[in-house]
Amino acid sequence: MISLREVGFFDIGSAHIRPSSRPAFDRLAAVLQGANTDLRIEGHTNNVPIRNARFASNWDLSTARATETVRLLMSKYNFAPERLAASGYAEYRPIASNDTADGRAMNRRADIVVPRKQRPT
Repeated sequence: MISLREVGFFDIGSAHIRPSSRPAFDRLAAVLQGANTDLRIEGHTNNVPIRNARFASNWDLSTARATETVRLLMSKYNFAPERLAASGYAEYRPIASNDTADGRAMNRRADIVVPRKQRPT
């Protein structure tokens, strides 16, 4: 699993990948293109409710981060759509405590899950 933390890849409350993270994403995509596996992109948030003009809930934000990452992999890096899946988990799969600012920051992320099973050739 490769974790794209909000602090480096997304602005708070946003699903758009930061332009400043593109060089790191370029390197990551190059490595992932060589893998003969499907990829599952999982969006996550902390437990602080979001309500803004774009996102009605943490579910919306988490799924938008996952699908935005999938869209980027297809459009800029030419990943085959059949290799990719997107899912959103909102605040329900934290990797750290939501009781601290650092923990909440760690929970705001998109994970790229690379299964061990290779695609049939």
